[in-house]
Parts: sequence; C-alpha cells; structure tokens
Amino acid sequence: MPQKYKVFLDNYWILFTDSRSFSNAKAQEISLNDHSEIADLNALLALLTQKGTLVIYTQTPLETMRSFFKYFKFVRTAGALVKQTDTDAYLWMQRFGHLDLPKGKIEKGESELQAAFREVEEETGITGELNFERFLGQTYHVYEMKGKSYLKENHWFALNYNGDTTLSPQTEEGIDSVFWLDESTWKARLEECYEGLKELLQSTC
Repeated sequence: MPQKYKVFLDNYWILFTDSRSFSNAKAQEISLNDHSEIADLNALLALLTQKGTLVIYTQTPLETMRSFFKYFKFVRTAGALVKQTDTDAYLWMQRFGHLDLPKGKIEKGESELQAAFREVEEETGITGELNFERFLGQTYHVYEMKGKSYLKENHWFALNYNGDTTLSPQTEEGIDSVFWLDESTWKARLEECYEGLKELLQSTC
C-alpha cells in the first residue's frame, strides 16, 4: 500500500511518499536518490519557500520525514470530531483565530484514543458519554514557539456523544469559544481551519 506523509508549514506543504501516484502538477517533485540540493533541513526549507509545495519520493517516507526534522522537538497529539448521537450537531471551537477541533498532547501511558477522549472533555467541558466511531487519520505540521522548532503529529478520531450539551471553553489553552455546528455549516467554513485539518476533513467526511 502506498505511503504518504504531508507536513504543513503555514500554507506550504511537503509530501513524503513512495508512490508516483501522488504526483502533483503544481509541486516541485524530487527523488532523494538523484538530488543533492535537499541534503539537509535548511536546504529543504529554502527550496520549499521558493517553490511553495514539494513532493519528495523515497522508499522510506516516514523515516525520511523524521530524519529531516530530527532537530525539531517531536510532539504527539490527539483530537476528535465529535457528533451528538441522533442529531446533526458537531463540536467545534474558536482557537487562535481559527475554527478548530479539540485536541492536545498525548500523556505518558495514554493511547491516542484515550488522549482524544480526555482532551475533548477538558477543552470543551462536556460531561456525558463519548463513544468511538472511527479513526480519521493523522496530520503533521511544523511550527516555532519561544525560539524552539516543533514537528507535531496529530491523531484524529470521529466520536459520538450522549449527554448534557452545555459547553465551557478551556480558556487557558487559548480557546475563545466552544459551540455546536451542523454539518453543512462547518463544511462551508473549512477555509477557517488549519490547512492540515481542512484537507483531512475534506477527504474523510
């Protein structure tokens, strides 16, 4: 099965893949076997800034991606798209100027799903019953904070919810508001999301 890992840097992206089926006419395409201009991260980022989008072909996409960002702090998070059972209401939030879903760091000893359940409850204040529906996928992005560089791996789930619909945003996490949206509304507002999340939801929902 073909592998692909797309890393977002603001509005730019790099796709690491082992399959030519992901060829993109708008992207600069490179094979690591015969190109030396991206021998390190600085060269890779310089080329990305110049071209905007990159597709990198390699026999080991995940390992190659991690090797390029080996000097970045690696952060794993989990989050979820939560739907009220038997109603067309989905749990969303406004955070740092973006339409976003609840998510947060996976703590030691937690599975990705356990972290998603906990983060949903902590960030939105819901107190009812959450149930697993399906795994949506993973997204990757890099960012800087307080002079340090991070590579974040996000694990996303679809969950169902039964219970009190009263919400309370965890403001200390930068969350301005938490609210319920029907499916047609949030799909019409996906441009307000981060690029990785927008693309994931467009392809899975």
